[in-house]
Amino acid sequence: MHRRHNRFSNLRRFLFLAAVAGVVVLFLGGTKAGAVTVWSVSKTSSVASCSSSPLVTTCNTIQSAVNAASSGDVIRVGPGTYNESVMISESGHNRDGLTLLGAQAGRDARERWHERGGESVVNSTGTGNPAIVVNALFVVIDGFTATGDSTATPPAGIVVGSQSSGYYWAQLLNNILVNNGTGIYLFRPSSDTTHYSFYSVIEHNLFKDNTAGRGENVGIGVTSNGATNPVITDNAFTGNKAVAIIISGGDHAEITNNTSEDDGAFVVYVNAMQSVCSHNSGRRFGHKGVPVLIKSYTIYPDAAIDIGPNNFDLVISDNDLEEGESHISNGIAFTNTFPAALFPSGENANYYVTVKNNRISGFPENGIVAETLPSGTLIYSWILGNEVLDNGADGISIQDSNYNITVLDNRAEGNAVDCYDGTSGGGGTLGAQDIWLNDAGNTSNLTGPPPLCTPGGWR
Repeated sequence: MHRRHNRFSNLRRFLFLAAVAGVVVLFLGGTKAGAVTVWSVSKTSSVASCSSSPLVTTCNTIQSAVNAASSGDVIRVGPGTYNESVMISESGHNRDGLTLLGAQAGRDARERWHERGGESVVNSTGTGNPAIVVNALFVVIDGFTATGDSTATPPAGIVVGSQSSGYYWAQLLNNILVNNGTGIYLFRPSSDTTHYSFYSVIEHNLFKDNTAGRGENVGIGVTSNGATNPVITDNAFTGNKAVAIIISGGDHAEITNNTSEDDGAFVVYVNAMQSVCSHNSGRRFGHKGVPVLIKSYTIYPDAAIDIGPNNFDLVISDNDLEEGESHISNGIAFTNTFPAALFPSGENANYYVTVKNNRISGFPENGIVAETLPSGTLIYSWILGNEVLDNGADGISIQDSNYNITVLDNRAEGNAVDCYDGTSGGGGTLGAQDIWLNDAGNTSNLTGPPPLCTPGGWR
């Protein structure tokens, strides 16, 4: 599984770069790469505006260089703080395939935080706008620190997409997103069903202390709002008081190899399809936990990985989750805490979800739980091969109204109750709606015969 998803990530990167090359060739009429202009931005430059006639390729604002650039050009930004909001837009002048390289381009943001200095900082405080907005194809943003205005909509460091129409792709690499409401926001306009951000890659970034502003999209590392095929991999999240990542709508989101420490929650899913969350690690959830506000509805996540209603075909695998406190009381929860008004009428359950090979320990309540709702929170799904240890309530808990769940080859030990099934069949028999097989655990609410779990399993 791990190698398969890495191959998908590598393929997407290859396709992204190939597409960039294609855009360069297309818009340069097939000319050689030497025709690409390299623009420079420096705090020491006395030139306020880059221009192409007469050619001046060094100036002191990033936006001026973007305005002068054409598709496929490269903009190199020197160290220093640039108090501006940068808009990369295809409107009126094609800027597809632009590459913006900060002073730390190519250097993993997770490894350079404590060095200080030498950063290209974009700070849009006072402008009412995010720090960087991408409304063009195949744009690369590499090696910056970004802090957006806390009053912006959304109050983000980097936004891919806006309320205008267009296809928005970006690679966001090696950036530090600090003191925003949301570090990175992938946008799909609610009024536009055909144009949205997709195939964006978010990699080797640091999302730290994104707690600024009030209202929606505050306290979040990454918000994916209806985006298709986002790849969020090899990033570090810390001190984001609501949640590290929200996947709200969209499909084929890939969340892999990230770390989360001292965030509210790690991932929240709302109305998502065919997505993967694997090989991530996190600890100390909930220490700065606050509500998440989505579409003016207040949501209190109750798990490190919190799966709201109406998600389909998710894979949650090979994650290591440790330690939570209020409100983050569970490791992985199919939750009933989200307001019904957020979801289509009657669509409350999650279908065809696989939860496998996760290690979960030290949460005040449950390790893995499908909470109760009249129409269920989990149906036709699988809980396989997980290790669920030392949680305050149940290790694995399937509450009433859920059904057709296969619970296989799990180890649940040291919990108040290791294995719990509160569902009922046609005759009122508890546990009759699910299949438990070869699960190890010392305590069960149903003792059988056979019990839900047995010491050492059924091997």
